[in-house]
Amino acid sequence: MTKTLNILELTSACIKLAQESGDIIRDVFKSGSLGIEMKAVDDPMTKADLLSQQHIIGSLRSIWSDIKIVGEEQCEIPIIEKKPPIDLLLNDKDCIEKCPEEFKRLPIDDLIIFIDPLDATREFTLGRVGCVMTLIGISFKGKPIAGIIYQPFVDCNGDGTTDQSKWLGRTIWAIVGGGIPVKGIKDRRSSEDVGKVILTTTASHFNDKVQQAVDAIKPDKLLRAGGAGYKSLLVIENQADVYVFPTVGSKLWDICGPHAILLAVGGKLTDPQGNDIIYSTDPEKIENKNGIIITISNHQKYIDLLKNFKN
Repeated sequence: MTKTLNILELTSACIKLAQESGDIIRDVFKSGSLGIEMKAVDDPMTKADLLSQQHIIGSLRSIWSDIKIVGEEQCEIPIIEKKPPIDLLLNDKDCIEKCPEEFKRLPIDDLIIFIDPLDATREFTLGRVGCVMTLIGISFKGKPIAGIIYQPFVDCNGDGTTDQSKWLGRTIWAIVGGGIPVKGIKDRRSSEDVGKVILTTTASHFNDKVQQAVDAIKPDKLLRAGGAGYKSLLVIENQADVYVFPTVGSKLWDICGPHAILLAVGGKLTDPQGNDIIYSTDPEKIENKNGIIITISNHQKYIDLLKNFKN
């Protein structure tokens, strides 16, 4: 008999674990002892990355021992006996009524959870923590169906601050389909930016291909920032119209959670040629080798601009 689970229960657990991950990340940062190691050139890992991933995966395994999980870090996963709560969304009438019925009985074999325990690690090691977040995405048959973003270093309004006493954190989550409202977001477009085309892209991995994409789109405003999750959130919250990274670099754990939230607000994510991203455990497909493009609207317009410029 095929084992199934309820997406409301799984998402409830992931929300709580993302928040607890934020507590771990804040504690490590405040300690001043980050335990930095280099996985590769310009690819750091810290004690916070490891502890966060171990906590999330170990806790999920305490309930769903055979679910497929893909995390960024290669590390041993401890046995955790304390189970995360799974009833948060079961107590929400809106979720119960609007969640697609098929999502309440999903075959476990068709699900994959993607975890980036600490997105924007490089910025974290440099003390630029405003773009740091925990990302959890849930895919079903290769497509994202739920996503959670947790920002540890923001105040109660989701605004970055250097005042540590105001680091209360913000949780953003969504389940795709059925009309469940996306929780935790707001429209952040300033009045002075209405009508402008705003593009966001990498701050630390800017190269000729990225410059060519910027030249092709010709934005009125360019926002260079760290963290794939943070740049995705800029699009989700309407601070940017398009996020382009047209080259190798991002991984499935960077985008699965934000992708689900983006879909729930009507946005789109593909590779720069307009091809869908397929979420898989295949090691050859973990890296987005052709890059990504994320929009809140007019997706094809930006695809065409990139194609025409290249041709």
